[in-house]
Amino acid sequence: MKFTRHLCAILVGGTITIMQPQVSVALTPTQVSDLAKDFTVLIGGDGVGSGVIFDRKGETYYVLTNRHVVVNDGRYEIQTPDGSKYPVYRSQELPGLDLAVLQFTSNKDYRIANIGNSDQIREGMTVYVVGWADALPGITKERSYQFTDGNVRSRLKEGKDGYTLVYNNEAIPGMSGGPVLDEQGRVVGINGRAATEVRKDGALVASLRLGIPINTFLTTRRNSQPIATGSQTATRQRSAEDYISLGGAKAERKDYQGAIADYNQALKLSPNNPDAYFRRSNAYFLIGNLQAATSDLNKVIQLSPKNGFAYAMRCAIRLTEKDIPGAIADGEEAVRLNPNLAFAYLARGSARAFLPDYQGAIADINKFIEQEPSFAHAYAVRGYSRAGLGDRKGANADFDQALKLDPNFFSIYQLRGVVRGFLWGDKPGALADLQKASDLIQKDGNQFLYQEVQNAIKFVENPASASQQVLIEPFNQAIARNPNDANAYFYRGGGYYLQGDKQSALADITKATQINPKFSVAWVAQGDIFRELGKYKEARDSYDRAIKANSQWGNVSPSVAYAYRGLTNLVLGNTQAANADINQALQLDPKNAVAYGFRGMSLQYQKDYRRAIAAYEKALSLDAKSSPAINNLGLVKYELGDVEGAIRQFQKAININNTSAETQLALAVALYNQGQQDRGLAMAQAALRLDKRWGDIKFIKQQLWGDRLIADTQKLLANPKIR
Repeated sequence: MKFTRHLCAILVGGTITIMQPQVSVALTPTQVSDLAKDFTVLIGGDGVGSGVIFDRKGETYYVLTNRHVVVNDGRYEIQTPDGSKYPVYRSQELPGLDLAVLQFTSNKDYRIANIGNSDQIREGMTVYVVGWADALPGITKERSYQFTDGNVRSRLKEGKDGYTLVYNNEAIPGMSGGPVLDEQGRVVGINGRAATEVRKDGALVASLRLGIPINTFLTTRRNSQPIATGSQTATRQRSAEDYISLGGAKAERKDYQGAIADYNQALKLSPNNPDAYFRRSNAYFLIGNLQAATSDLNKVIQLSPKNGFAYAMRCAIRLTEKDIPGAIADGEEAVRLNPNLAFAYLARGSARAFLPDYQGAIADINKFIEQEPSFAHAYAVRGYSRAGLGDRKGANADFDQALKLDPNFFSIYQLRGVVRGFLWGDKPGALADLQKASDLIQKDGNQFLYQEVQNAIKFVENPASASQQVLIEPFNQAIARNPNDANAYFYRGGGYYLQGDKQSALADITKATQINPKFSVAWVAQGDIFRELGKYKEARDSYDRAIKANSQWGNVSPSVAYAYRGLTNLVLGNTQAANADINQALQLDPKNAVAYGFRGMSLQYQKDYRRAIAAYEKALSLDAKSSPAINNLGLVKYELGDVEGAIRQFQKAININNTSAETQLALAVALYNQGQQDRGLAMAQAALRLDKRWGDIKFIKQQLWGDRLIADTQKLLANPKIR
């Protein structure tokens, strides 16, 4: 009875299969991708591509790929999903088809792909293309598994080399030879060729992909004798795909000029081949020819306007060129075109980090890491962004994770070096990281990136040595490309500031705020320069605009803007407004050491010295190297008659920052009035050489010095040697 029921079930099931061959439950795209990851392999060596494990006999595995992937007479290697690498010991090609069967041996168990029936594939059906795409210079270091969806557009009756399956999936070089899958995760074809049609006027007619149906392979394999791969190479003219594969292999060996020569040959045979332009763009980028790299990517986008990968790659190049608005636009377009493309988020996140929009960058990188948790560069970008937000612990955790994943990826050391040098004040750590990055880049031969890091090393070693070429010229070029690039004006203003040209810095940063009134970090920078120039009303207005804009804060925060607006209100005599701003700053960020320092100044101005000392000590508990707080403790102690204690504070502040004219003059006054007149006079003269405004008692009173110190300063300044 049980046997009968079982037989009936088989018969009924078989009937359903025969009568309704397409009735089956479709898998989700994620489920299909998970299956495909287990049988899609990476092919490297003297050709670059992908393949699919379709059969096994004992310890021998059989991989199907494109013939053009292994067209060169050389050595090839298969990397399986677990990262193991095996030499190809035998390869055969199928007559008349751009297909080859490779063999490798292993005692491990690998998934064998299920073979579908490509005769059942119809126009409009969903198909997936899978493969190991080329590395994207500036975004990824290694080739990456990619999974794209699309629809069948046409079934051709005939096609050169067996290519009769037409679909609109996005694909990039490196994915040739990978499987085309149906919604059940079965192999229905092998992806291999681009099909682009352009009118004489340059307008794009169609941008599609071609594959060889799996039934074509099965039929040919049954009815003809496979031949050794390469045996017909001498008699068969190389195709564009052959040259693209050969170029890819040379690029893998870092022979970028040789790769470019092969891509040039491919383009002679197929002038509108987007894969050739894409790979040539990568090679140009890696030798530092950004203009040529961008030009080729522009061509890729013209030929394949829905190619999110191309926009992601151009985003990286534009970021390298300091074209931040262009990079952001390309990142946005990559995400819009393909919201499921992980690398679109990595590209946009990298651009956002340098906008700077650290919160947006972190959100994008988190999205990327959800899909690709093993990419070291992503953690480095997130670490850089967290550092920009003041999250030192989180930044270090990300940098550590990045190095754990890939201790030889230059961008990790480059980004951490920048953070250490410019945010954390760790000069030795910064130089060690940047030198490591420089050494790694030099091995890759990218002269452009190598020079960028060398410039950063020189700047960290001696900021005063930074040249016009390093600080200004890149942003001159960005402004020439786009006169409305607010970021370029902002960064060029920063360059002028570092050169000591505050007027030019102010002009550029003001221009940035005019172009982009929502640029809070630029408003804060403008306020800082006005404040340093003694224009406190203008500074207060700038901080006010930053608070009202409340966007694009970069590496500052609303708490910082409130704190500095409080300071300017204090200098302008509006103590009530100053206290309100400082309180708001601390409410927004209870760990704002600067705000506690300004609270101390307000209490000091009101001669509430006991509470002022408590505020300064709180600031120092949050930032032990806050030279303003240390200096101001000295000012308070001087007013309380503790001159020796004041001197110790001033000396401690100078040890941290020896360029503060205020601290040097305060120490000079203390020493002078203790009888060390020559030493005091010499130090006062040095202070006035740093900033002559400190020779004006009116200016000094604006800095909230106490009555006792001001009176003693007047005595020193009255000395004829000072005058």
